[in-house]
Amino acid sequence: MKQPFHGVFSLLLFILAVAGALITLWRQSPWLGLLYLAITGLSAYGILFAYCCKCGVRFDNCSHVFPGRLTLLLPQRKQGPYSFGDIIATGLFLVVILVFPQYWLLKHAATLILFWVLVIAAVAEILIFVCSRCENKQCLMCPNKQIGDPGL
Repeated sequence: MKQPFHGVFSLLLFILAVAGALITLWRQSPWLGLLYLAITGLSAYGILFAYCCKCGVRFDNCSHVFPGRLTLLLPQRKQGPYSFGDIIATGLFLVVILVFPQYWLLKHAATLILFWVLVIAAVAEILIFVCSRCENKQCLMCPNKQIGDPGL
């Protein structure tokens, strides 16, 4: 595993964004907070299953560290190229995590701004530092692909 700092840091930024949204929703209604917690947990499971479980380097060289280890607890999937369904499912799960709290965050401008600053910082960390060092040539985000790679 090469320089896991950025992988862990980007996850931390994203978790902090979700935690801020969760606290905001919880303060408005504990039931709403529990709903968002359930949605986020199920969506995280879906992302891990749809995307991370197919990664060929998840056991020994996961750039994010923790997701690779968490996939050991999930049903096994054949590693290899991602299907259209894998990509769509991953995107939808991510969109649900990001979009669901927006109505309630709009009522709290500071939390809304903090949420998006943390999400954008996490994405920047991932694109600049994590993806550039990742060895998963099957991933659509991998900039390390070369002509003739089976991941193209």
